[in-house]
Amino acid sequence: MADDAVIVGDASAASPVEGAARESSVGRAIAAVSTAGARVAGLGIVGLGLATVYDVLARYAFNRPTEWATEISTYVLVAAVFLGAAHTHLVGGHVRVDLLLKQLRGGARRTAMLAVAWLAFLVAAIMAWQSALMVLSDHRNGSRIFSLLLTPTWMPKLPIAVGLAVLAAAIVVEAERLATAVPAWRRALPYALLAGLALLLAAFGPRPPLLGDTRFDAGSLAVLVVTLVGAWATGGWSALLSVGGAVAAGLGATYFGKDLGLGFVSAMLGVAIVVTLAAGLRIAFALAFVGLLAIYFLTPVPFPLTVAERTWSAVNSFSLTAVPMFVLMGALLVRSGLSREMFAVMAALLVRLPGGLAHAATAGCGLFAAVSGSSVATAATIGGVACPEMIQRGYRPSLTYGTVAAGGTLGILIPPSVPMIIYGTSVGVPVSTLFVAGIVPGVMMVLAFAAVILLWTMLDPGAAPAVDPQALKRLDRQSCIDTGLIGLLIVLVVLALYLGVATPSETGAVGAALAFAICAARGRIDRATLRASVDETVVVTSFILLIVVGANVITFGFDYLKVSQALMAAAADAAVSRWAVFLVIMLIYVVLGMFLDSISMLVLTLPVVFPLATSLGFDPVWLGIVLVIMAEVGLVTPPVGMNLFVLQGIGKGVGLRTIAIGALPFIAAMFAVVALLCVAPELALWLTRHLQ
Repeated sequence: MADDAVIVGDASAASPVEGAARESSVGRAIAAVSTAGARVAGLGIVGLGLATVYDVLARYAFNRPTEWATEISTYVLVAAVFLGAAHTHLVGGHVRVDLLLKQLRGGARRTAMLAVAWLAFLVAAIMAWQSALMVLSDHRNGSRIFSLLLTPTWMPKLPIAVGLAVLAAAIVVEAERLATAVPAWRRALPYALLAGLALLLAAFGPRPPLLGDTRFDAGSLAVLVVTLVGAWATGGWSALLSVGGAVAAGLGATYFGKDLGLGFVSAMLGVAIVVTLAAGLRIAFALAFVGLLAIYFLTPVPFPLTVAERTWSAVNSFSLTAVPMFVLMGALLVRSGLSREMFAVMAALLVRLPGGLAHAATAGCGLFAAVSGSSVATAATIGGVACPEMIQRGYRPSLTYGTVAAGGTLGILIPPSVPMIIYGTSVGVPVSTLFVAGIVPGVMMVLAFAAVILLWTMLDPGAAPAVDPQALKRLDRQSCIDTGLIGLLIVLVVLALYLGVATPSETGAVGAALAFAICAARGRIDRATLRASVDETVVVTSFILLIVVGANVITFGFDYLKVSQALMAAAADAAVSRWAVFLVIMLIYVVLGMFLDSISMLVLTLPVVFPLATSLGFDPVWLGIVLVIMAEVGLVTPPVGMNLFVLQGIGKGVGLRTIAIGALPFIAAMFAVVALLCVAPELALWLTRHLQ
């Protein structure tokens, strides 16, 4: 993988947007502020981890638990998500589906990228403005959070408004970088418009005037006008018409389309999601954009302050602090190089089996998954070591890369798992219970992959030639110590989780602290490595939880339309088997997995799928494990299988088609595990009743 690519959870963030060299002084200043915000966010995440570790030590060592750690950690998480958002955007960390953009070239591609950039600006600017009004209202009213600290609500909410405002400005910087073919005055115009917009919205105050007898306000109109003029300034009439057409289509499908019935409008919202995602609008903004359409044109709320409240409630959860902690733990192990020794040890142990190196890669993925929580990090870490070794020993590329692509998916099934954290937090299922439930299915998946490798090598012995154990790298004392320390870390994390000693968030913080201590003790970390690990954690945390924010905004529209209730009533009236409905859900996940990453898939579908499935009698814990496996499938299915792209970067000359074909037998194994879980749900539930 190129040196300038950054592994960020379940996506690979590309290098900064082209055109940065021609940035104006204003653009450079905004980029500098964005970087400073990310540094503050990084310090916050480190502080969050230290506070959580201190709370655990104070509770168990001195029996004096803190009264502030949980609450303060939650507020720090909120600040980190939004203060890091602008930097994440400028390094390409906010993921998107670029199917359409890949088909475009030259000016057409640039115009399309500018159009979606300005749509993102529209979303970010409205959300920033509304969040600022929320902060102002809470400050004036003296509102406090009902908790031990009785924190004034405006204080933890302030970073939301600041972060989103800088994000909106960063999107203007992106537009300037893309607008290399227009005169300098037109590239500078959006900055003047941005400054004027800020002054105008401030002048409107907390209650901007309404437009005539309608319930639409002048502030929202001002944001739209600035967006359209900015699109023209940087991309010409074609960009302006693209942005205006998207807004007009949304208006027609919702405000005027609601006369055709809620069923029609619900379908149109679904179409809008598909269209905006396909057009290349980054996933978080696509979800929030469609949510804004629903709030503005469907709901009876005259002034959508609900946008800000949905933004706050989406991330105001201590459970979500587990996300940056587990990401940081994995990042430290990857960037220090400590985890690379696992494959050498596994290879020495398993080389005598048919396809021994492939088994070693699968085992290495499984072990690393126990301390990572990220499939892409797992695939990149093990793949970077295992794939070159396997190719050098004569292994067929399809088996080599298919094995690691599938093995990487274990990163979100074997706990700790970021998607499990998102699922549990979204639907109210204890994350620790999900982690326990993932043990047996995770082991089943490893065994299923091993069976695929054995069958493959039996049918095609030439795919995995026998390897002389003496030809492998000889294990030295250092390799064994490194692997042993990782094993010890895994044991400690697993015991803390499954014995109920600490919550997943606390376990993640302690695990990250132990990972740092191990890396330091082994001389594997320096200031640059630590900074890179923290920066990566900021990017991952921001892009994941901003998707959660976007999903929370659009959920307001779905809740108002009562989509879940309508589907439940339709399923009951149809009198079809609940397994028939479940099969439809699985097919939907297969299709979505071809285009969306695992986090986006879950947060987009859970508001509808979860109540429907549980109303049919499916256990919520069991359902979570099955949906995570289906999200795994999406990681290795083209055209947007993230693991496929990571391994293509590692393999350089290896085609995406070769990797995808190699992953097909393993996809069949995943479906086989799902079928077993359907036949015997206790495989996922038995441990939850005996380990907790």
